[in-house]
Amino acid sequence: MPYSDWTAEEIGARGEEIYQTQIRDKVDPKHKGMFLVLDIETGAYEIADEDLEATKRLLAKNPKAMTYGVRIGYPATHGIGFSFLEYNVEYDNDNREN
Repeated sequence: MPYSDWTAEEIGARGEEIYQTQIRDKVDPKHKGMFLVLDIETGAYEIADEDLEATKRLLAKNPKAMTYGVRIGYPATHGIGFSFLEYNVEYDNDNREN
């Protein structure tokens, strides 16, 4: 049995619409950097420092909630990337096992 009749695209579009039109002005900039998770079917939401905490609180109220999350004040919830670290090739070559 499928969990929901909503597709991921529909959840994203509905969640973004609710956030932009009904919630954003209430929470930004006061809660900038915090995570907001909302139920796209009821409009209920929770705000917390961590997305999992907000999700748990929302699901405790309604275990069947269709959730959508945003990081308040940012275009993306999480970043994916890397950074360049200094790498000492001589040290690495000298300490390799043969």
